[in-house]
Amino acid sequence: MPQKGGRRKVQTPRIDLTPMVDLGFLLITFFMFTTTLAQNKALELNMPNNEPTRAITAFPEESTLTVIPVKNHIFCYYSGLLQDNAPMQATSISKMRGLLQAKKNEVANLPKSFSKNAHLLHVLIKPNSDCTYGDVVNLMDELLINPKPRRF
Repeated sequence: MPQKGGRRKVQTPRIDLTPMVDLGFLLITFFMFTTTLAQNKALELNMPNNEPTRAITAFPEESTLTVIPVKNHIFCYYSGLLQDNAPMQATSISKMRGLLQAKKNEVANLPKSFSKNAHLLHVLIKPNSDCTYGDVVNLMDELLINPKPRRF
């Protein structure tokens, strides 16, 4: 029989944190597992050596593109060897992706008689003293966005 006029005893709700602890351990395990599977993405650069060498590094003229970043975010470029009568061409970073893709397609369509090395795009970057560090970084970003060239 209920008491009249009496107060009802209110119990505080009990919170069970066991499922939350399980979820925490599952998340920690997931993040540890996925970070160990992540591969470092580094750009391989072939830098010139300061030591004098007798061996000359040969690049196939047909598959070589030389890019020279200059001031005002302009990139001068030429294919193959620089010839006296052929002027260098200039472009901006926004048009560099199309230029690299066109050169890659040109190199891929070389005759089968060329070596395997000639069927790979070789990009030589020769920064001018007037260019900015950001221009070189933007150029390398464009090279990474495009299908992988052979050398930088």
